[in-house]
Order: sequence, then C-alpha cells, then structure tokens
Amino acid sequence: MFNKIAQHYDMIMQPFDYNDLVDYLDDLIIGAGGERTNVLDLGCGTSEELIYFRQLGYEVAGLDMSEEMIKISEYKHPGVDFFQENMINFKLKKKYDNIISCFDTINYIIDKKKLSKCFASTNKAMNKGGVFLFDFNTVFGLIDEWEGVRIEETDDFFISYDSNFNYDNLVLECKMKFFIREEEGKYASFDETHYERGYTSVEIKELLKLNGFKLVKLLPFLKRKATKDTKLDRYQAVAVKIKEI
Repeated sequence: MFNKIAQHYDMIMQPFDYNDLVDYLDDLIIGAGGERTNVLDLGCGTSEELIYFRQLGYEVAGLDMSEEMIKISEYKHPGVDFFQENMINFKLKKKYDNIISCFDTINYIIDKKKLSKCFASTNKAMNKGGVFLFDFNTVFGLIDEWEGVRIEETDDFFISYDSNFNYDNLVLECKMKFFIREEEGKYASFDETHYERGYTSVEIKELLKLNGFKLVKLLPFLKRKATKDTKLDRYQAVAVKIKEI
C-alpha cells in the first residue's frame, strides 16, 4: 500500500498548504511546553512537511513502511535519518523531543490493541516531557465524509473513491482508482484499497494514558480552539509524555 501512489503523491497533494500545517503544529508544540529541537514523523510519506520543520530549525527524521516513500524522502532530505519500519512496533536508538503523525495515519491502524502498541513504541522513542501530535478521523467523519462514491479530478489526475463503512468493526474500506497524466499525455492507471478505523476521543485518551501520555488538548483539525461540537470529522491530539513504560 502506498508504493504505487508514492511517485504521484506530491502532485496529488499539491493544493495542500504544508507551510500552514507546520506553523500550526509548531504552535502546538510550543504551547505544550515543547521546544524546536527535533521531530520524528511517523508515517512520513514523502516528507514534504519536514521541509518546513527544517526551516524552523528542527532536526528532522522520518519513519514509514513504504520503501518508495522512503526513497523519495531521502532524495528530498540528503543526510537525514529515515527508517523503513512499521509504526506499530518500531525501535530506534535515538530518542526524540517531538513526534508527529499527519494525515490520519493513525486510522490506518485498524486494531485497537495494535494502536496501543504504536503508542507504546512512541513512548519509548521519546524523551520525558516530549510532545506527541497526531490527527485522526472520527467514526462520524468516516461515515459522513467518505461512505459512498466520491470523485476528485484535475487536469493532471482523476481519482474515484468507493467506500463502505462496517458498523460492526468501525472500519472503512475505500477502493481507489487512479488515472494520472504522465509525459506526452499518457496516463498511468492503478488501483489501491485502503482501510481506516474510526476512533473516538474517549478511546484515544484511554490509550494514551495507558501508554504514559497525558492528552493536553483535543482540537478540531487545523483549529486552535476546542469545541463542544461532537460531530467532527477529524481531531488534532496534543499529548505529552509524563512517564516511561
């Protein structure tokens, strides 16, 4: 998964403002008592966001399962540490002050016990007092935003999403068909099927506590103020490591 799409990922994500995302995450780090020292990106993908973290003075590193994503990241960031690892049970020699995970990567861990292991691995890779930032899709968001058929189309690509939400295990199956324009007007076409589990804020808070973290903020994604609205598509979690496990 993600190996086929890797070479086209930045083009598909081109409209997204990574600079704005990193400004937001940096504000959350500083607001939680963190510092601009270093940051490890779990599920780093092509590591476009790390460009902007480096501009702010962070030492950066990334971790991803996809070999192709890691190759692109290494090309963008010569000399930076990248690890081809599973974020559920990774082990690193170095500890980091800040760890992030962006773009609902957490939801790709569809087993709650495995998500707990991911949080445990993250704890062990962090210094005490370190800040852990991640966003996640809610159950409501997966149903409201994704169930059914969606189409995304530009001059350069056409993507169809056919999604079905399983109410028994809270997992969304999304079948994607990609048509990507390449040189000389030719198109590359391929399919990928992705699975995401919706998580509740209560589940996330419990799993963080179990693995040595304190949830200090839970915000609507890309927002700086909390809300009482329970019908949110995506949350941004801000957690601090308070003990070793």
